[in-house]
Amino acid sequence: MKSRRDNDDAVARREQALWEKARPRYESILERHLRLPSLAHEDLDDATDTRSREEKESEVRKKRLVYRAKQRGWLEVDLLLGTWANQHVPTLTGEELDQFEKFVNLETIDIYNVLTLRTDVPEDMKSGGREKSVVERIQEWAKESPLGKADTEKYVEVKRENNLI
Repeated sequence: MKSRRDNDDAVARREQALWEKARPRYESILERHLRLPSLAHEDLDDATDTRSREEKESEVRKKRLVYRAKQRGWLEVDLLLGTWANQHVPTLTGEELDQFEKFVNLETIDIYNVLTLRTDVPEDMKSGGREKSVVERIQEWAKESPLGKADTEKYVEVKRENNLI
């Protein structure tokens, strides 16, 4: 963390010293917060389930990401991102899940700004080739979405269809 104050300022030096002391704990907490837990060994012991461990963990990861997309705390983001996630996350590849998880890990205000076209897709989340990245596809979908338009019946219908109420 770089202080906005002059380096000769005693307060700036004290802030920097405190930040250096707190940084390892901050990074540890952030890493635990962002990492999705894996399945416990007892969750894999179902003899009737023939899926591999990777398939089971992928399914759990997808469900957790859908939940996180639906439960952001802002109604607008919950509806737009949660609806998109409910419709598209089950079919995403591993690489696309990584892109979506990175997007979901952003602050809610940043997600809102991307969804509502107030800001562009962050540079590190843009595609480099012809195929659009997950975040660009979400933004494109949000542009065409009936959500946000003044049709209360459509609003209730979408919420019911996507298990948001």
